Amino acid sequence: MKFLRLSATLSTAVISLLPGVPAAAQEPDYLCFITTPSGQVLDLSESLCGSKKSKSEVAANSDQAFVEDYTRSVMAYPDVRDSLLATIQQSPDLNIRQAKNICDQLKSGISLEAIKIKQSEEIVEQAGIVNATITNNLATKYYCPELSIKRGHSSGVGGEGNPHA
Repeated sequence: MKFLRLSATLSTAVISLLPGVPAAAQEPDYLCFITTPSGQVLDLSESLCGSKKSKSEVAANSDQAFVEDYTRSVMAYPDVRDSLLATIQQSPDLNIRQAKNICDQLKSGISLEAIKIKQSEEIVEQAGIVNATITNNLATKYYCPELSIKRGHSSGVGGEGNPHA
């Protein structure tokens, strides 16, 4: 048994010293393997441990989920639905930037109520009001959920029927 451990250790060391072979590629994550009572070794790296996602992958997933949720939310406003759907489909980055900007304002200490008041002063058309309402609600859900809990405001769109409220 000691011979097998020594052999495995030496093999790993020799492989990691080969030119062009990165050491990290050879090192398995031993926390993602389990040995059953029968001696079988199970690789859990895909199921239990999962792959490690980069920040850009996480951000892309948040952006995609935001756009999907925004699209579902817009369906509750038939008067402006087509206009808002066209906008989010043509340039989703605009809505994503708006949502992230809301989070930046919240993080700087501006209340959601103050943000809504400023928006109501700047936006006059119905589509803009509905867009602001939906974006305000989804911003904290996808880009700063820690502020949704702290400030006690809901990030769901469900009961937000009247954008003028």
